[in-house]
Amino acid sequence: MAASSATVSVTNFDIGPCRVTYNAQDLGGTLSNVVVNFKYEKAPLKADQYGSALLDEAISGIEVTVETEIAEVKDKAILAKVFPTATYTSTGTKALDFEDQIALRMLSNSALLVLHPLQYADANKAQDWNFYKAMPSEESSYSLSPSEQGKMKIVWKVYMDLTQTPARMFRYGDEAV
Repeated sequence: MAASSATVSVTNFDIGPCRVTYNAQDLGGTLSNVVVNFKYEKAPLKADQYGSALLDEAISGIEVTVETEIAEVKDKAILAKVFPTATYTSTGTKALDFEDQIALRMLSNSALLVLHPLQYADANKAQDWNFYKAMPSEESSYSLSPSEQGKMKIVWKVYMDLTQTPARMFRYGDEAV
């Protein structure tokens, strides 16, 4: 009996870091990989006549997040771009103030987040990830450690872009196509 095999195209494998750009600002060095998470939420469709058996599912939503860790934590100008709701003071001693923002809506502060694999020239956007309405979330954190490099973990939430028809969340591939 002969064994079966799969068709494997090594040229379709991917490896390497990416440039993270938010609102046209290169966010510099990253640590611990950049991770894209997305899932379609589904509502179960059932009928009393078949008990608890799942008959079908309907897409009821989509959730998209991107996780990054910013390495250049001393550059408050970069962090000011990451956190558009913070107040940046650039005169004298640079500072970033996080103040009470109760009821501030996030969509109006969201911006384009682009992940560009560095193995490709800047003009080659075929493998880019474009998140149209991204916003850093409250899950962000900063690590101070005597034995590890400082880093700012950012969890980006992606909102539905309603300016297009159909509405969109993100594109994996060249934005111009």
